[in-house]
Amino acid sequence: MCTIGPRRFTGLLTDFNMRHKGIQLQLIEGVPTKLSELLETGEIDVALMSTATNFPERFDVTSLFRERFMLAFPAGHRLSQYDAIPISAIDGEVYLRRVNCEYWDYLSDLCDAQGVKTLVSYSSEREDWIQNLVAGGLGICFIPEYSAVIPGLQVRPVAEPEVSREVCLVTVAGRRFSPAVSVFVGAVKSYGWASPPSRPH
Repeated sequence: MCTIGPRRFTGLLTDFNMRHKGIQLQLIEGVPTKLSELLETGEIDVALMSTATNFPERFDVTSLFRERFMLAFPAGHRLSQYDAIPISAIDGEVYLRRVNCEYWDYLSDLCDAQGVKTLVSYSSEREDWIQNLVAGGLGICFIPEYSAVIPGLQVRPVAEPEVSREVCLVTVAGRRFSPAVSVFVGAVKSYGWASPPSRPH
């Protein structure tokens, strides 16, 4: 899924590569609707994704870990006074939007429900552009907790209400796996997701 950061998966993939050098993985990025279509047609075997609504019954879903949403802002920004940022505190802020953010509608509805208005001044499909524009003082953005964050970006969890998602392993119910896919699914399910990765210093 486009907004899943690499920090939670690098350890898994490194470990898997060391144990199973004969299995080649291809990673394909996409929003949940696209990934669901690729799963159903058999073009991909496994998806790692989350949804703000329920998954269809035709999928087998295994929850891997919970990930909070954070707010990212530049150094010296007024939001740095908070340990956790209430949604109400971003009223009037300039917001930089990811075009492929699967949670945009959910986050936008949440802001509306709280009476919070933000000004969307820039949209991009590129995470590096959004983060660099935020670091440069051009606005703020929501960012998943385990995203890789560029230097100079300040990040705090969202509060009142807290916003989080469950990242899941998703396969098609009843579909038989190849031996390689079975090994990978087993590795994902048995990986130590409970302990979060340490932040790089």
